[in-house]
Amino acid sequence: MAVLETWPFWAPSEADAVEAALDLAGVGPGDRFVDLGCGDGQVVLAAARRGALASGIEADPDLVDEARSHLTAAGVEADLRVGDLLDPALPLDADVYFTYLAPATLQRLHPRLAGQRGARLVTVDFAVPGLTPTRRSGPARLYLLPGRRRRPAAVGWSTAGTLVAAVPDHHSLGCFDLVHPGGDSGALLTGSIAAAASIVSGADHLDGPAELAVDLRWEPMALDTIASGAIAIDGVDDHEMFVIWTDDDEGMWELTPQSVEAIRRGLRRRNPPTTLADLLDLTVV
Repeated sequence: MAVLETWPFWAPSEADAVEAALDLAGVGPGDRFVDLGCGDGQVVLAAARRGALASGIEADPDLVDEARSHLTAAGVEADLRVGDLLDPALPLDADVYFTYLAPATLQRLHPRLAGQRGARLVTVDFAVPGLTPTRRSGPARLYLLPGRRRRPAAVGWSTAGTLVAAVPDHHSLGCFDLVHPGGDSGALLTGSIAAAASIVSGADHLDGPAELAVDLRWEPMALDTIASGAIAIDGVDDHEMFVIWTDDDEGMWELTPQSVEAIRRGLRRRNPPTTLADLLDLTVV
């Protein structure tokens, strides 16, 4: 298992969602705009067309090359850089930040942005853990930095476990969250899922009770592979995980303690479950 601070996981944003997010952030002429994880440059291009001083940062050099080609073809100049968003040596200074990043990476990134009081951060699909958006519009959320913190719920996981259906032919992403009591908060995987996924937690240490995001990137596996194990984090109970790589569906199902035990027993049977439907049948107890 690879335990990483972050990893490239890019997917294109829908054009309508991008424009709605830029509207929400009020992006206009003269705004210093940075797309954090700019991918193929489409968001940078959209911001530049509004008159913003647009730029982008991306970890994947091939995507940066592709983004530069798109901008050149459109006759637009923008500063595109290869860089790790979590690198403290990477300067960040803007009026507006755009991200389509997973929650754990957003949580790790937030301390770098929080000092830029009054700057606007707009995210698509994913929220910044522990913060309440200033405004929302569809899948977009706007935060006026440093952001308004919300009171965490009860410490621990909200469920005993999760059943995951992952796709067999490419990487897929699973996002989880809990309330940590404070202290060391790095996460690792146990059991057979440790060889099938990479994990990122939103922080290595928390000063007190706080929301903690945990992201998993599932590796492509053979069809109908089943793996089990847990997310282990100091200070809270392990979160049990069961994963099947299937063409039937893609999603996650919350599990009660009774369902966790039923799946465990089922996997120990002489004729264990082999399909997603079999595993779901075991959750009805």
